Amino acid sequence: MELWDLALENTSGRPHSLSVYSYAEFSYHQIPIDNQNFQMSLYCAGSSCADGIIDYELFYEHARQFMAASFEPDGFDCLRDSFLGPYRTEANPLAVERGECFSSFEKGGSHCAVLQKKLTLAPGEAARLTWMLGEGGAEEGARLREKYRDPAAVDGALADLARYWDGKLSKLQASTPDPDLDVMLNTWNLYQSEINVMFSRFASFIEVGGRTGLGYRDTAQDAMTIPHSNPEGCKKRIVQLLQGLTSMGYGLHLFDPAWFGPQPGKPAFKSPTVIPAPDKASIVHGLDDACADDALWLVAAVAEYVRETGELSFFDERVGYAGGGEGTVYEHLKKILDFSAAQVGRHGICKGLRADWNDCLNLGGGESAMVSFLHVWALGHFVDAARALGREEDVAHYEALRQSVIAACQRELWDGDWYLRGITADGRKIGTRADAEGRVHLESNVWAVLSGAAAGERAVKAMDAVDRYLYTGFGLRLNAPSYTKPDDAIGFITRVYPGIKENGSIFSHPNPWAWCAEAMLGRGTRAMKFYRALCPAAQNDKIEIRQSEPYSYCQFIMGPDHSAFGRARHPFMTGSGGWSYFAATRYLLGVRPQFGGLLIDPCVPADWREFRVTRVWRGAEYRITVRNPEGLEKGVASVACDGQAVDGLIPAQAPGSVHEVVVTMGRRENA
Repeated sequence: MELWDLALENTSGRPHSLSVYSYAEFSYHQIPIDNQNFQMSLYCAGSSCADGIIDYELFYEHARQFMAASFEPDGFDCLRDSFLGPYRTEANPLAVERGECFSSFEKGGSHCAVLQKKLTLAPGEAARLTWMLGEGGAEEGARLREKYRDPAAVDGALADLARYWDGKLSKLQASTPDPDLDVMLNTWNLYQSEINVMFSRFASFIEVGGRTGLGYRDTAQDAMTIPHSNPEGCKKRIVQLLQGLTSMGYGLHLFDPAWFGPQPGKPAFKSPTVIPAPDKASIVHGLDDACADDALWLVAAVAEYVRETGELSFFDERVGYAGGGEGTVYEHLKKILDFSAAQVGRHGICKGLRADWNDCLNLGGGESAMVSFLHVWALGHFVDAARALGREEDVAHYEALRQSVIAACQRELWDGDWYLRGITADGRKIGTRADAEGRVHLESNVWAVLSGAAAGERAVKAMDAVDRYLYTGFGLRLNAPSYTKPDDAIGFITRVYPGIKENGSIFSHPNPWAWCAEAMLGRGTRAMKFYRALCPAAQNDKIEIRQSEPYSYCQFIMGPDHSAFGRARHPFMTGSGGWSYFAATRYLLGVRPQFGGLLIDPCVPADWREFRVTRVWRGAEYRITVRNPEGLEKGVASVACDGQAVDGLIPAQAPGSVHEVVVTMGRRENA
């Protein structure tokens, strides 16, 4: 249930008469009916109003919703077309203009919830009105109206909600020299990340229609980023993804987790609109529709969940496979890694299959540099987990595999100043110095560094190329120059307008990968430059260009090859939120849980002389002060917990305890 709480006060010196209206459109509970099948949706629901409570019924499913109020309404409307009037919108409803509702209701049509209250407020007089919108019929509405007629109950509900979010936000709070970073990390960035774990892409009006369900790669990354504030939700998503993994080792690119849960009984009726239902066998798609990167993200998500919670036993829990059979979580992860090891092209680089992370750049089924670097990254997470579990045979085997993949990447993908993006099915290298279009790509270069595959001069040159060719004041472009000529051997990306989405835009999701890569290289000033370029809060003075909320990361921002350069689109439901939070807290601020302890390894601008982070980890609170007396960008000289020197990781402390941690940046004497 939602409470709409409105407080009014007449601060003028004369009486004021006014009418206040609620307005909500009811949902049909199903995306196909809501947005596609209008010949059913216009006739499947009915509404009525009695005793001041609107009762809406989705008759096909016997589902009901209500709207009630703390006051006796002076008017109501249940039909959208009546309240708005012909040829009108919510900007100029006819009922509001005339000051009276139409008392409309009927079976069929498009339904809304309008409860009107007329007020006259004397000078200095105040009024408070509350509406209740919720699940259930008029009877439930009457029960909740009785409860929330009391303003104290409304205040109590708001306080409960505040405590809920305070409990999450308090798990990590930062105080740094950058106020925009503080406001994003301490409130909005975590909130966006939580919403993505909560709803995945089910609730997105942008992707509504033919794309509903859990996107494998997106959900895995969402679950990886915030296990500290939502361990239960992250674990739930991880288990659902494990269930969506085939025994061959690839994930179902888009699936409904309900497919693998308890199945509801058959409905008492069949819809008159005949849509053949797929059987279980056809739900599990084949290799032709598998995306090469999907399941690799899950390896890191599982590792980060266990690093956060200490729940090593999770690796040995048994979970089913999408096509039948079951195995432990640990066995699922091995299948993912073995699948990528088997799916390589003639150059020894992982195949892109249907696509890698960039759905529009599939290289005609060729070889993907990004997937090979992701494979290296996932192998590193798994080896770390196997070592924590004492499974040394797997440590040796998968570390050897990791080194062989690194060797293949270095042999085949280095182009002299940066890394290739991939190799097409017909053997053409993409992302080379000779390319007129798509010469430099963000994903392959940042992942070469972030995965640990690139080091030394090559790592530095790769990230220098990112800065030189892809940086803009609104963030890093995905590729440059943009493609202008269709080339299906490269992929659909070449058919996207230059500067939009995957073709040369500032695609937000991979930007944080560059922050991590620069932090690994110890270049805090550049990492922060990249951070601030994308940071929504830092773009308040560009809002007429950005055209999006200053508290939400968006999917992409129009690139410099587009006339609307700087315009942001598709807020909230994007993996950019989780990755921005993960990169800033773990790589810039440097607070990274490990299997055996808490690592503090910041990388910040040289002029950050001090910052503080409060972090709750495994039930204990760590109040961390980082001092930077020498003005360095990376390097830790000493760590002390409660005044005691710590060499390396801070051991997990007793749940409920509070600890003071002092980190001094500098160069170790024995370094």
